Amino acid sequence: MKNLHIVLVVLLMVVSLNIIAQDDDKPFAGNNEKTLDNKPEVVNKKGFDKSKLRIGPNINFGYNGRTLLVGLSPVVGYRAVKYFEPGIGFTYQLQDAANFPSNPGFTSHTIGGQIYVKIYPWKELFIYGEAQAFNFRARYKSLVRGAKNPYESVTYGNVLVGLGYNIRVGENSFMSLGLTVNLIPNALYNFRRQPLPLLGFNFGL
Repeated sequence: MKNLHIVLVVLLMVVSLNIIAQDDDKPFAGNNEKTLDNKPEVVNKKGFDKSKLRIGPNINFGYNGRTLLVGLSPVVGYRAVKYFEPGIGFTYQLQDAANFPSNPGFTSHTIGGQIYVKIYPWKELFIYGEAQAFNFRARYKSLVRGAKNPYESVTYGNVLVGLGYNIRVGENSFMSLGLTVNLIPNALYNFRRQPLPLLGFNFGL
Protein backbone atom coordinates (compact mmCIF):
# COMPACT_ATOMS: atom_id res chain seq x y z
CA MET A 1 0.00 0.00 0.00
CA LYS A 2 2.86 2.31 0.79
CA ASN A 3 4.43 1.60 -2.60
CA LEU A 4 1.12 2.52 -4.30
CA HIS A 5 1.11 5.89 -2.53
CA ILE A 6 4.65 6.57 -3.72
CA VAL A 7 3.70 5.76 -7.33
CA LEU A 8 0.67 8.09 -7.25
CA VAL A 9 2.75 10.97 -5.83
CA VAL A 10 5.37 10.53 -8.58
CA LEU A 11 2.66 10.50 -11.30
CA LEU A 12 1.10 13.71 -9.93
CA MET A 13 4.51 15.42 -9.91
CA VAL A 14 5.17 14.44 -13.53
CA VAL A 15 1.76 15.69 -14.69
CA SER A 16 2.20 18.97 -12.78
CA LEU A 17 5.65 19.54 -14.28
CA ASN A 18 4.27 18.88 -17.78
CA ILE A 19 1.44 21.44 -17.32
CA ILE A 20 3.89 24.07 -16.00
CA ALA A 21 6.21 23.51 -18.98
CA GLN A 22 3.32 24.02 -21.40
CA ASP A 23 2.21 27.24 -19.68
CA ASP A 24 5.76 28.65 -19.84
CA ASP A 25 5.48 28.74 -23.66
CA LYS A 26 2.88 31.55 -23.44
CA PRO A 27 3.67 35.18 -22.55
CA PHE A 28 2.78 36.23 -19.02
CA ALA A 29 0.24 39.03 -18.61
CA GLY A 30 1.24 40.14 -15.11
CA ASN A 31 -0.13 39.60 -11.64
CA ASN A 32 -3.57 38.58 -12.93
CA GLU A 33 -1.98 35.28 -14.08
CA LYS A 34 -3.60 35.45 -17.56
CA THR A 35 -1.87 34.83 -20.86
CA LEU A 36 -1.78 37.25 -23.79
CA ASP A 37 -2.58 36.30 -27.37
CA ASN A 38 0.28 36.44 -29.88
CA LYS A 39 -1.06 39.24 -32.12
CA PRO A 40 1.04 41.07 -34.74
CA GLU A 41 2.29 44.43 -33.55
CA VAL A 42 0.74 47.40 -35.37
CA VAL A 43 3.25 50.09 -36.27
CA ASN A 44 1.91 53.58 -36.96
CA LYS A 45 3.48 55.05 -40.10
CA LYS A 46 5.08 58.39 -39.33
CA GLY A 47 7.21 60.87 -41.24
CA PHE A 48 7.32 61.42 -44.98
CA ASP A 49 4.72 59.46 -47.00
CA LYS A 50 5.42 59.49 -50.74
CA SER A 51 1.84 58.42 -51.53
CA LYS A 52 0.74 61.93 -50.45
CA LEU A 53 2.92 63.64 -53.06
CA ARG A 54 1.18 65.39 -55.96
CA ILE A 55 3.32 66.06 -59.03
CA GLY A 56 2.04 68.14 -61.93
CA PRO A 57 4.36 68.23 -64.98
CA ASN A 58 2.28 70.91 -66.73
CA ILE A 59 3.31 71.72 -70.31
CA ASN A 60 1.90 74.49 -72.53
CA PHE A 61 2.20 74.59 -76.29
CA GLY A 62 0.48 76.66 -78.93
CA TYR A 63 0.98 77.92 -82.47
CA ASN A 64 -1.38 80.03 -84.60
CA GLY A 65 0.66 80.44 -87.78
CA ARG A 66 2.56 83.48 -86.53
CA THR A 67 3.15 83.10 -82.80
CA LEU A 68 4.76 80.12 -81.06
CA LEU A 69 4.13 79.52 -77.36
CA VAL A 70 6.05 76.93 -75.34
CA GLY A 71 5.75 76.73 -71.57
CA LEU A 72 6.77 74.41 -68.73
CA SER A 73 5.21 74.76 -65.28
CA PRO A 74 6.02 71.77 -63.03
CA VAL A 75 4.50 71.81 -59.54
CA VAL A 76 4.99 69.59 -56.50
CA GLY A 77 2.43 69.41 -53.70
CA TYR A 78 2.02 67.35 -50.56
CA ARG A 79 -1.40 66.31 -49.20
CA ALA A 80 -0.19 66.67 -45.63
CA VAL A 81 -3.66 65.99 -44.19
CA LYS A 82 -7.02 65.25 -45.73
CA TYR A 83 -8.08 68.90 -45.92
CA PHE A 84 -4.80 70.68 -46.69
CA GLU A 85 -2.29 70.58 -49.56
CA PRO A 86 0.58 73.10 -49.93
CA GLY A 87 2.90 73.12 -52.93
CA ILE A 88 5.54 74.95 -54.95
CA GLY A 89 6.19 75.35 -58.66
CA PHE A 90 8.45 76.76 -61.36
CA THR A 91 7.47 78.40 -64.65
CA TYR A 92 9.30 79.07 -67.90
CA GLN A 93 7.50 80.38 -70.99
CA LEU A 94 8.79 81.33 -74.41
CA GLN A 95 6.80 83.34 -76.95
CA ASP A 96 8.06 84.07 -80.43
CA ALA A 97 6.07 86.05 -83.01
CA ALA A 98 7.25 86.43 -86.60
CA ASN A 99 7.51 89.72 -88.46
CA PHE A 100 4.73 90.92 -90.71
CA PRO A 101 5.20 93.64 -93.31
CA SER A 102 5.60 96.92 -91.40
CA ASN A 103 4.64 95.06 -88.20
CA PRO A 104 7.58 93.76 -86.14
CA GLY A 105 7.37 90.52 -84.24
CA PHE A 106 8.78 89.92 -80.78
CA THR A 107 10.48 87.37 -78.59
CA SER A 108 9.80 87.06 -74.84
CA HIS A 109 10.97 84.90 -71.96
CA THR A 110 9.07 84.54 -68.69
CA ILE A 111 10.79 82.90 -65.71
CA GLY A 112 9.43 82.65 -62.19
CA GLY A 113 8.03 80.59 -59.38
CA GLN A 114 4.92 80.16 -57.31
CA ILE A 115 3.63 78.76 -54.06
CA TYR A 116 0.08 77.51 -53.70
CA VAL A 117 -2.31 76.00 -51.22
CA LYS A 118 -5.45 73.92 -51.64
CA ILE A 119 -8.01 73.65 -48.85
CA TYR A 120 -10.59 70.88 -49.20
CA PRO A 121 -13.88 71.71 -47.43
CA TRP A 122 -15.79 68.85 -49.08
CA LYS A 123 -14.46 65.74 -50.87
CA GLU A 124 -12.32 66.88 -53.84
CA LEU A 125 -13.72 70.42 -53.99
CA PHE A 126 -10.95 72.85 -53.07
CA ILE A 127 -10.39 76.54 -52.34
CA TYR A 128 -7.30 77.67 -54.21
CA GLY A 129 -4.72 80.36 -53.46
CA GLU A 130 -1.47 81.04 -55.29
CA ALA A 131 1.28 83.69 -55.05
CA GLN A 132 3.48 84.21 -58.10
CA ALA A 133 6.62 86.19 -58.95
CA PHE A 134 7.87 86.46 -62.56
CA ASN A 135 10.56 88.17 -64.57
CA PHE A 136 9.45 89.09 -68.08
CA ARG A 137 12.08 89.86 -70.75
CA ALA A 138 11.02 90.87 -74.27
CA ARG A 139 12.31 92.58 -77.37
CA TYR A 140 10.80 93.61 -80.66
CA LYS A 141 12.39 92.16 -83.75
CA SER A 142 13.95 94.63 -86.14
CA LEU A 143 12.55 95.05 -89.64
CA VAL A 144 16.11 95.74 -90.80
CA ARG A 145 17.89 92.53 -91.65
CA GLY A 146 20.81 91.80 -89.31
CA ALA A 147 19.85 94.46 -86.75
CA LYS A 148 18.79 93.50 -83.20
CA ASN A 149 16.87 95.48 -80.61
CA PRO A 150 17.79 95.19 -76.90
CA TYR A 151 15.69 93.25 -74.41
CA GLU A 152 13.51 95.11 -71.93
CA SER A 153 12.85 93.50 -68.56
CA VAL A 154 10.19 93.87 -65.87
CA THR A 155 9.45 91.88 -62.70
CA TYR A 156 5.90 91.55 -61.42
CA GLY A 157 3.78 89.46 -59.07
CA ASN A 158 0.29 88.04 -58.91
CA VAL A 159 -2.01 86.63 -56.25
CA LEU A 160 -4.65 84.21 -57.54
CA VAL A 161 -7.68 82.93 -55.64
CA GLY A 162 -10.45 80.66 -56.81
CA LEU A 163 -12.32 77.36 -56.64
CA GLY A 164 -11.64 74.03 -58.28
CA TYR A 165 -12.39 70.32 -58.24
CA ASN A 166 -10.21 67.24 -58.66
CA ILE A 167 -11.52 64.65 -61.12
CA ARG A 168 -9.98 61.20 -60.67
CA VAL A 169 -8.45 59.85 -63.89
CA GLY A 170 -6.42 56.98 -62.42
CA GLU A 171 -5.67 55.08 -59.24
CA ASN A 172 -3.77 58.04 -57.76
CA SER A 173 -4.04 60.67 -60.51
CA PHE A 174 -6.32 63.67 -60.85
CA MET A 175 -7.25 66.40 -63.29
CA SER A 176 -7.93 69.75 -61.62
CA LEU A 177 -10.52 72.10 -63.12
CA GLY A 178 -11.54 75.50 -61.79
CA LEU A 179 -11.55 79.27 -62.08
CA THR A 180 -9.29 81.88 -60.47
CA VAL A 181 -9.07 85.67 -60.30
CA ASN A 182 -5.90 87.74 -60.03
CA LEU A 183 -5.99 90.18 -57.10
CA ILE A 184 -2.98 92.20 -58.30
CA PRO A 185 -3.72 93.22 -61.90
CA ASN A 186 -0.91 94.56 -64.05
CA ALA A 187 -0.29 95.45 -67.67
CA LEU A 188 1.23 92.04 -68.44
CA TYR A 189 -1.23 89.72 -66.74
CA ASN A 190 -5.00 89.95 -66.44
CA PHE A 191 -5.28 93.73 -66.24
CA ARG A 192 -9.11 93.61 -66.14
CA ARG A 193 -9.37 90.90 -63.47
CA GLN A 194 -11.22 88.59 -65.78
CA PRO A 195 -11.70 84.98 -64.55
CA LEU A 196 -8.84 82.68 -65.50
CA PRO A 197 -9.21 78.94 -66.10
CA LEU A 198 -7.45 76.58 -63.73
CA LEU A 199 -6.36 73.37 -65.45
CA GLY A 200 -3.74 70.91 -64.25
CA PHE A 201 -2.86 67.25 -63.93
CA ASN A 202 -1.58 65.75 -60.68
CA PHE A 203 0.05 62.35 -60.41
CA GLY A 204 0.62 60.61 -57.07
CA LEU A 205 3.46 58.21 -56.35
